[in-house]
Amino acid sequence: MKKFLIAIVSLIAASAISWQLLGLYWKYEYGQKAPKVSLTVSEVSRHYYLFVPDNLTEPAPLVLAFHGGGGGGWRFPQQFLFEELAAAEGFIMAFPEAQHVEPNEGGWQLNSRADWMQDINYVSAVIDDIGSGYSIDKLRVYGIGYSLGSMFIYELACHMTDRFAALASYAGTMPVNPNYCEQVRPIPLLHVHGKNDGIVAYGSEWEWKAWDSVGTMRDIPGLISSWASKYNCAEVTDTMTENVQHVAHSGCARDSRVELYGLGGQDHDWPQAINGIPMHQVLWNFLREFQLD
Repeated sequence: MKKFLIAIVSLIAASAISWQLLGLYWKYEYGQKAPKVSLTVSEVSRHYYLFVPDNLTEPAPLVLAFHGGGGGGWRFPQQFLFEELAAAEGFIMAFPEAQHVEPNEGGWQLNSRADWMQDINYVSAVIDDIGSGYSIDKLRVYGIGYSLGSMFIYELACHMTDRFAALASYAGTMPVNPNYCEQVRPIPLLHVHGKNDGIVAYGSEWEWKAWDSVGTMRDIPGLISSWASKYNCAEVTDTMTENVQHVAHSGCARDSRVELYGLGGQDHDWPQAINGIPMHQVLWNFLREFQLD
């Protein structure tokens, strides 16, 4: 009996070591490699990751990439390709990290209001912190997001149009009834979504888990039409190429634009390309067209 117990304990110990080694491997293989920058926002210690090309010409555009739920400490989808593009095009990339600050459910705060602005204040502090060390083009600050980070993109659209020139994201949505969304200016928006997404539904509204402060979330066609209506867009084109639907609303207030790529057969995973163009390039091609007035 004693030998049996010793064998069991040894097996458990070996398994624990194996899982620990596996965790270290995954962190090494897929963990964030960009330098980590710490800062304090409203007496809360937070951080972000920063990529600055060696051959940067200043003042430089700035792109902030917001990770999905549970994505803190891991690389953003296609991050190495984004970094190669940043080096080629001459822009800085920052990767903010979510933190569980009440009343967040655990990631980025959704449905922000006057007393729930901790993540909005954090993003503003990140931009200022980068601007204190590098010469950034304040007219060309952009945001991209994935999943929960895509949902947070719409918080930026509601509360930070004085800081961002354009926004683009994949696989998110926003509340049907946001607490507050009075913009300083219309902001160009690009949304990409898989029509087979089983996590953030494409064609139907849905209730957010147990996060009562968020409520009902929009379906994707409704999301796009709501922004187009808000911006009084005068023209719309709806084209289908292979399995990709492209809806573009133009003639909008203040020369803004609202676009959607609906990807047939695509689930929640980040797509590698759209119509043969790498996904990271599709997002940048849209963003770089715009700057603040």
